Amino acid sequence: MIAEIAGKTNLGVNSPHHQAVEKVAKPLRATAVSIDGIIEGMELRQNCQHLVPNLVTVQFHPERLFARHKEHLDLFRSFTDASRRSRQSRIIV
Repeated sequence: MIAEIAGKTNLGVNSPHHQAVEKVAKPLRATAVSIDGIIEGMELRQNCQHLVPNLVTVQFHPERLFARHKEHLDLFRSFTDASRRSRQSRIIV
């Protein structure tokens, strides 16, 4: 999903963390890994997407990059669009 959202398979990331995910929980899969082996993004496995559609996680800081790199802004747009769709599907009239 991250590659689909960003429109590319390689993204520049900023990863100033001293802690990071080492073992990925079974419903998740690592879908973004930096060149130094740090897991930078995870998504739900295909067979779990019915639980929470559009679940994407990142460990880097796209909020510090979106002004210079459109693909990081696209991550935010995807999140807000998914949130809006979820909210609209739950509104009872």
